Amino acid sequence: MNTMLRFLRERLGVLGSWASIGRVVAWVAVWAVVIGVVFAPRGPAPADRERDADAPPSDVRYLGPTSKQDLAGFVTPPERLDDPFTVAWIGGSEVKLREVSVAGEVDGRIRMFGDRPVQIDAYTLLAPRPIDVIRAVDAAVADGVDAIVLSINATWVTDEWSMREWPNLDVANVGSLLRRPSTWPWELALTSPADVSWRVTRAIVPVVEAQNRLNGDAQDLVDAFDVVSQPGDDPAPGPAPIDGGPIDGIPPDDELDPRLPDDATSFWLVEEYGPSILDDTTQRVATMVDGLADDSPVADALNLRLVQAIEAAGIPAYLYVAPFSPEALADPELADAARQVEAYWTGIAARVESPLVEIEPGQLSSRFAVPARYFDLVHMADAGPFADVLVPVLCANWQRADPDRVCS
Repeated sequence: MNTMLRFLRERLGVLGSWASIGRVVAWVAVWAVVIGVVFAPRGPAPADRERDADAPPSDVRYLGPTSKQDLAGFVTPPERLDDPFTVAWIGGSEVKLREVSVAGEVDGRIRMFGDRPVQIDAYTLLAPRPIDVIRAVDAAVADGVDAIVLSINATWVTDEWSMREWPNLDVANVGSLLRRPSTWPWELALTSPADVSWRVTRAIVPVVEAQNRLNGDAQDLVDAFDVVSQPGDDPAPGPAPIDGGPIDGIPPDDELDPRLPDDATSFWLVEEYGPSILDDTTQRVATMVDGLADDSPVADALNLRLVQAIEAAGIPAYLYVAPFSPEALADPELADAARQVEAYWTGIAARVESPLVEIEPGQLSSRFAVPARYFDLVHMADAGPFADVLVPVLCANWQRADPDRVCS
């Protein structure tokens, strides 16, 4: 580094004064714009992000990033010419994980709302933070959606610092958190100078916004010329189990079992309670909710900001706490944690003023407990029974804004 700095100062005459530093910054900006104009790649599209196809197949468009290196955030869906009734479905892996999709199941049951075809656009991530969901709402509203469905994660009653899994999306804090004075402190707390720089660069250099796809294209080109490694040398590992063993009595199955690695709270829990806390998923979530829910001002601020953003959109919205499996709710500690979550969101629901916004804080799994099939605490092996429960609820929610239309 010292050699490079001496070369820049002594040979090229830069970084020797404030004026020279200004010239470097100016030239970097000019070249960034030139590169964007020369290459001018198309913007990111849903098809750029690889996902397992829904089973059964659906027409849901998935707009959230699948990589933490993807700085484009939630992508803009292509326009349809048939004036659809567009529904933004926002949530985490409990909405879509591998081939299991709650949104996809509902898509197969509701084809029309009145004379308008229903189009579901899913703004989903694995384990989104509250701030990520605020961004998803902002993106959906900007995309002109007609309704919102939002899956509430139980861990959103906890502190934001325990869930820093999608730092690449912090580039959007500038827009999402500066709109209301109440969230200005969180803008300063959650956003780094690098996030601001990436936000500005992304806006003026199309190459940066499209970098996730371009990186993939570049890797494919490198692989094509790689004469050392050959396809098949390192077989891809199968899906990792959550706790290293069967879940809810279902044996491991590479084709069917959509398991996740340890979640973002694992480090905190191990530090507080020891490694044994990870032995059981139900116990882990119960402990996490109970241990962090007492004093979480960040969660309060961001959850209220989330609901306010939805209310301000002026469109029908249905928010539900992601249902736990009936087997998990049989555990007294998990059932107590679920009651804490219900009480928390009941309090937030009481502050909702818009008749178009409905919050369901209780456990909907009680309505489909008999046919329910889960892989673990919240990930369903079959989303069909839950979709059957949601269809009439969603149709009623949409009819509050347009009573003359019905679902078909």
